[in-house]
Amino acid sequence: MKNNRYKNYGPFVFFMIIALVFMGCSDLEEEVYSEETEDNFFQNADQVMSAYVLPYSFMQTHVYQVHFALQELPTDEVVAPTRNGYEDQDGQWVRLHRHTWTSSDLWIKLEWDNLFQAIGYSNYFLEVIKDKDFSGMDLPVSVEQMEAEIKMVRALHYYWALSSFGNIPIVEQVGDPNPETKSSAEVFAFIEKEIKENIPKLAEKGNSGWYGRFTKSAAQALLAKLYLNAEVFTGTPRWEDCITACNTIMNADFTLDATWDAPFMINNENSDENIFVVPFDANNAAQFNFVQQNLHEEILFNKYNVSYYGWHKFSSQESFFNLYGSNDFRIDQWVVGLQSYIDENGDEQPIWSWIDGQMNITPEITALQSNDTGWEEGAMNIKYEVEVGGLENMSNDMVIFRLADIMLMKAESLMRLNSGIASQEAVELVNEVRSRSFAPDDPEAQYNTSNLTLDELLDERGRELSYEMHRREDFIRFDKYTEPWWEKAESEKYRELYPIPFDVITANPALEQNPGY
Repeated sequence: MKNNRYKNYGPFVFFMIIALVFMGCSDLEEEVYSEETEDNFFQNADQVMSAYVLPYSFMQTHVYQVHFALQELPTDEVVAPTRNGYEDQDGQWVRLHRHTWTSSDLWIKLEWDNLFQAIGYSNYFLEVIKDKDFSGMDLPVSVEQMEAEIKMVRALHYYWALSSFGNIPIVEQVGDPNPETKSSAEVFAFIEKEIKENIPKLAEKGNSGWYGRFTKSAAQALLAKLYLNAEVFTGTPRWEDCITACNTIMNADFTLDATWDAPFMINNENSDENIFVVPFDANNAAQFNFVQQNLHEEILFNKYNVSYYGWHKFSSQESFFNLYGSNDFRIDQWVVGLQSYIDENGDEQPIWSWIDGQMNITPEITALQSNDTGWEEGAMNIKYEVEVGGLENMSNDMVIFRLADIMLMKAESLMRLNSGIASQEAVELVNEVRSRSFAPDDPEAQYNTSNLTLDELLDERGRELSYEMHRREDFIRFDKYTEPWWEKAESEKYRELYPIPFDVITANPALEQNPGY
């Protein structure tokens, strides 16, 4: 079944798999291809395509494993408590939660390395493709479109680097040994220019092989994100521009799915609202282990009939879980309460606890660091559908941009332009997204201009976009990021950016460390 779904993607995913073979090291000074050179490599269409998809395929190796952690763990949305005294990642998860990380923390270094490695792969392809004659090659994508797409992949990684690190170097060629730090405003302007110049050259939804690639709408979604957070990045708001980009996407061929969970199904390539995803496949692109990270293994063994172990590493703190009402269908993404399964005879059977009696998952967590914090504490997330009898790596594609977020972004921009007050248009946008998560006659399904405040919109973004890597940026934009919450004291303003990693700063004296570090 999974191989068939990949056939539907055309040649793109085939070459993504090939490209994994060519991955090299992350140093921007080193050649991306360790054995092949530009003189002897680009001799046929297969070689060109494998280089073209390398920046895409590299996203499969780092977006969930590292980028997810750095965008979610410093918020109330995801927490990785030490359970029964077992401390994971040498305390780095705890430091991310409490905003006490240092420039020597490994996962911050991994984020930097991954982002700039992706930028390096992009730069390599863009450099080489400029001077090559591809006439006579039967390329399924035009050279102009490939170049525009890879510039968008590079822009996305620059956007993530801007969001995480602020003042960063802008590197557009391989081999620049000591690039200098650029201001956030300069990086913002570079990303904006790249997107706007390349949108006309991109394909769009419905064109051959569009899925999993940067289209016009995907580029507009990135531009909208850039404008949504412009005031944070540059000090100057760009709400009108955000609305314009959102309108362009909303006028394209995307519609909200009928149910809130359709964008996250095993076969979510059928979603009508997903704008840009990172494709995964349990057999051919096996890097996405979302469920294994979140679920208790006894639940996986019994309820989902799988043979792989669950770690129950990630949970959500109780206050975030409590944002959901019991009548909100989106609460079904959380595993809480007494656990059972249906046996082969159709009878309900209890899942037994490691401790005593029937397993009971509680939203409450005793402490972030405690021998008393057990394996049954903390709501577990299954937003991405779990495949019964499936493999530990999942075939759900990871969502980066989707229409629901675009609509909420437009609603927020309208409210910001209206002194934080919800207009009827803003209310209608939020209600359109929200209403599918409630029964048709449920009065809580609808906001009005009185009760849709900016704080309520932030909560609604949390409910709708949980575990989609938006919460850190949202908290910063709403000036909530440094506030105290469970097991976290008020943190310093400079924590809104991560430090430039110690090893990076040491190797390149031209870089400037972020204030506070």
